[in-house]
Amino acid sequence: MATNIRCEVVAFSDRKLKPLIYIYSFPGLTRRTKLKGNILLDYTLLSFSYCGTYLASYSSLPEFELALWNWESSIILCRKSQPGMDVNQMSFNPMNWRQLCLSSPSTVSVWTIERSNQEHCFRARSVKLPLEDGSFFNETDVVFPQSLPKDLIYGPVLPLSAIAGLVGEEAETFRPKDDLYPLLHPTMHCWTPTSDLYIGCEEGHLLMINGNTLQVTVLNKIEEESPLEDRRNFISPVTLVYQKEGVLASGIDGFVYSFIIKDRSYMIEDFLEIERPVEHMAFSPNYTMLLIQTDKGSVYIYTFGKEPTLNKVLDACDGKFQAIDFITPGTQYFMTLTHSGEICVWWLEDCACVSKIYLNTLAMVLACCPSSLSAAVGTEDGSVYFISVYDKESPQVVHKAFLSESSVQHVV
Repeated sequence: MATNIRCEVVAFSDRKLKPLIYIYSFPGLTRRTKLKGNILLDYTLLSFSYCGTYLASYSSLPEFELALWNWESSIILCRKSQPGMDVNQMSFNPMNWRQLCLSSPSTVSVWTIERSNQEHCFRARSVKLPLEDGSFFNETDVVFPQSLPKDLIYGPVLPLSAIAGLVGEEAETFRPKDDLYPLLHPTMHCWTPTSDLYIGCEEGHLLMINGNTLQVTVLNKIEEESPLEDRRNFISPVTLVYQKEGVLASGIDGFVYSFIIKDRSYMIEDFLEIERPVEHMAFSPNYTMLLIQTDKGSVYIYTFGKEPTLNKVLDACDGKFQAIDFITPGTQYFMTLTHSGEICVWWLEDCACVSKIYLNTLAMVLACCPSSLSAAVGTEDGSVYFISVYDKESPQVVHKAFLSESSVQHVV
């Protein structure tokens, strides 16, 4: 799904054979138009330009096609197929609708939309990523043999492709099978107001890419005297959003970090702690609010100001319920258990979630004690957790007992 705040529209596609793209107005949710292409299975990515009436779509198997639409006219302006190129993020340059960035775990490419009257076409340029350790490899080491003779009396040193007898395009892309240069693996990117790109990598590196020359700069991390606890100083960003003087990044640990960037260096500061891993973040148009979505679908809004606040807008449960039981004595509250080990306490009157606790293990069965404010949870690894619910807003694990190697199927 994609949104266009300026035009107040959203775009989404079918999940069926030969899908369509639908454009709806928001918040009225009335259909504006539908777009029909030649895609067989699925549109995996959609992105609106920040100005104009342009929509980019990307489909993976079997077409691997990038297309540019004029969504108001419901026509495709241009398209380009890149067989085998699987993409997991696509975004327009906010300052220039003629630039698109497509990234995957192995490649980053910047696509330029060229126009002559009513004709449009794509021109792609790939970013040369550094090695896994953050260094840059020498092109000569790739093109020529590893061992160069000191004395050239026997003739010039030939490129490996010439030794292999290759010509044309094959000669330019030839690499020996045993010459492996593992590169960084991008996880997320974001644009800056100067049309540059910040790239977060799986190995923990942060890259800055010039949007015009595609020159890559590996930013140096400034280590603090007291590093973040629990090895949180190693961050593989899941999502990035641009902020003044740097970026906000989230990992899989449930924390949001502030990367303060100056020149070619950056510092990491704790910004916010969320109960679950953060999967997506987005700023409001006036940059006064930050929308945060967790991996299980819960949504938060962080409001900036003299006294910043974090409000939960939508509370999502983690998977299907495995068990449910009343908290006794009394009939005002009940508990639910999901297979992933999430325990929720609910208020019966309006079914509002009062509190949660995560066991971080696969759970099977739940039973509340009829005479005390406690509960027992049987798990798949053969353990029983005893939960105190004396304080409904803060349930706690008070004891754990291992029973057997088999899963616990019944607790009474």
